[in-house]
This record gives sequence, structure tokens and C-alpha cells, in this order.
Amino acid sequence: MPIDPVKQAEELAQIFFGLSNATDDFRLHNFNALSAARQQQLKEQAQALDTRGQQCTADALGAILQGIQPHLADIKQATKDAQDALAHLNDVVKGLAIVDAAVALVGSIMAGDMGSIADNVRGLFEAISPTEKS
Repeated sequence: MPIDPVKQAEELAQIFFGLSNATDDFRLHNFNALSAARQQQLKEQAQALDTRGQQCTADALGAILQGIQPHLADIKQATKDAQDALAHLNDVVKGLAIVDAAVALVGSIMAGDMGSIADNVRGLFEAISPTEKS
């Protein structure tokens, strides 16, 4: 089974954030039983775990960015066009379709789902394009 660096970095980030929260909860739950030095130590350790979690999140985003390079120009254009359309659109149904398509695109990017990114970029461009009258 191939290693997915994005998923692994996300999992590590969640582990580290969980440990950070557990450390803070422990410190607060036992606040009166801890010396000031131990309270400070636990606070700093929780912050260190949180920092490591943020680094793993950044690593996951880095891996995602590397993977989406072939689609980046289209992603930038589609999202700019979506912002422009939403700023001037008076059609609620079309606006909702654009937002739905944008959320689907961002979801596929953040999930690192390289297979669906191109489809979702195309879906956003289609949602933005003028509706043809019959």
C-alpha cells in the first residue's frame, strides 16, 4: 500500500493537537495540586505539541500544493471568476450553484483528492458560465 504523506501529516497533526488539548486539560484539572513551575512546564509542553501539530498541518498543505501544481492556474482562475460572479450576481439559484461548486473544489483540494480536482475545477467553471436561454 503506497504511503500518502498528506494523510499521514494530517493524522499526526490531529494526534499532536489531541495531546496538546489533553495536556492542557490535565494541567487545568490538577491546577491546585501542581506547583507554579509544573503548571508553567505543562503549559509550555502543550504549546510545543500544538506547534508540532501546526507544522504537520503545514507539511500536509505543502504536499497538497505539490500535487495540485498541474491544476493551480485553473484553480486560481476559477476561484477568481467565482468571486467576481458572486459580487455581481442577482440570480440566487446560480449563486448557490457557484458556492456549491466552489466548496466541492476546496474540499477536493484539502482532501488531496487529485482525481477529483480537475472535475471540480470544471464544475466551478460550468457553474460560473452564463446560463443559455432556450
